[in-house]
Amino acid sequence: MSNQLENIYKSYHENHLSHAFLIETNDQEHCLEDLKKILCRINCEQDYVDYCQKCNLCHLIQTEQLPSLLVIRPDGMTIKKDQVLELKQKFSTKPLFSKYNMYVVLNSERFNFSSANTLLKFIEEPEVGILGFFLTNNKENIIDTIKSRCQIFSNFYEESGVADECILSFAIAYLKKVHISHDLSVLDNREFLTRENFVKEDYLRFFQCIIQIYYFLYKDVMNLSPLPEEYSDLRFLLKKDAAFFLKQLKLVEALEQELGYNVNINLLLDRFVLETRS
Repeated sequence: MSNQLENIYKSYHENHLSHAFLIETNDQEHCLEDLKKILCRINCEQDYVDYCQKCNLCHLIQTEQLPSLLVIRPDGMTIKKDQVLELKQKFSTKPLFSKYNMYVVLNSERFNFSSANTLLKFIEEPEVGILGFFLTNNKENIIDTIKSRCQIFSNFYEESGVADECILSFAIAYLKKVHISHDLSVLDNREFLTRENFVKEDYLRFFQCIIQIYYFLYKDVMNLSPLPEEYSDLRFLLKKDAAFFLKQLKLVEALEQELGYNVNINLLLDRFVLETRS
């Protein structure tokens, strides 16, 4: 996580936390995930620990199911007035499960005239206990009435990510571990990938690699084409029947789709192992 975003958490501890932030970034979804981690830490009633099992707060934030967190994305080409009205109605009461009511707006340059005017009073006269984050690829495209009321950060990420061939190698090794080591615990399953510092896009490519691998195994079992040499470490799976691979393909495609909706990656990995071994 960048020092810029860490400064938000630092401001919280120093009691200088602003009510609204404008964050210019080259990867809004990545930034959103980092913001969720900060919101977990800010709202934690205890000493925050990653992947803590003491309460359900972090999971609700990560999956965007916490009632006091609203993530707003453009509805079509613009952010509509109705979306802002929903925000104002939702945060007209104090939060029950967290310290703050929180909202994150992606592509904040896409407010139209009506939605921007509806938002203006909300951020001009903020109630205590509300935090807002406006994300954009270019802060110069943000209307002045929003920009002037926000603390502004620039938060950029390296764009290289993990190479495709590395992700394919991880996918092969992961499947070998899952299918052979039947005593592998769910926690080990998580650590095998989370220690590689994957970002969301890397996990999407990881699931796509698994789909590709299962498809090649399926084609070999069906005598359509032989398994490519690069997948030879998984040749032991060819003793499975075609129905098994069709089931796995359906499972992984469902997990890939859920990841697109910002479901917690740990839960998806757990589900993959449990349903694969059922």
